[in-house]
Amino acid sequence: MKKYGLGIALLVLAVLVLVRDSLGLHLAMPFWTTVWFVLTFVTGFHRLVKLDWLASVFCFGLAFIAANSVYEWVEFGTWNMFLSLVLLCLGLKLIFKPKKRRPAHGVGTGVIGEKGRDTAFGSSTRYIHEENFIHDSVDVAFGSSTVYFDQAVILGDKADFHIDAAFSNITLYLPADWQAVVELDSAMSTTNNYASEPKEKVLLVTGDMAFSTLNIYSM
Repeated sequence: MKKYGLGIALLVLAVLVLVRDSLGLHLAMPFWTTVWFVLTFVTGFHRLVKLDWLASVFCFGLAFIAANSVYEWVEFGTWNMFLSLVLLCLGLKLIFKPKKRRPAHGVGTGVIGEKGRDTAFGSSTRYIHEENFIHDSVDVAFGSSTVYFDQAVILGDKADFHIDAAFSNITLYLPADWQAVVELDSAMSTTNNYASEPKEKVLLVTGDMAFSTLNIYSM
């Protein structure tokens, strides 16, 4: 349902762009400003559906700044508004602890970083050494995350890794005997899976990506 909601939002915005003059909207935004407005608004809607309100606020704020640069509803200056938006989101991030969306399974041994770790407006690197690996996840918005599964051992034949990403770059490094099977719902995103050959163990990569890049390598 989430990807259908995102798709409907894109279709509605596409129609509005085409018929805006006939509807009397008379949107005077230049082409690239319109593109930026649509991308940030749709991403904000996507993050809102994912209940990631902080990233949603940031995206909707960027969309408002893009529109305000043309219509000048408020006269604070584009860069001042952008700086204020960044500081606002950073402040909210420090005040409100991110909510963990998925439970942790099993007990980690030598795991650097938390399970289901969230990254926003920054970068993170994690090393997973779990002996009975079943599940983990990562949530990234406007940042990057690198995850090493070196010395991790899958319990059984298959484990899963869930990704939620918006305007981000995610890199996974898998053991040589792992195969990555990607089943993502993605919008304007790129996946480079260099660990797709059949192997003894399977890591199922699921989740949602918007305007992001996923690279998977075999070590």
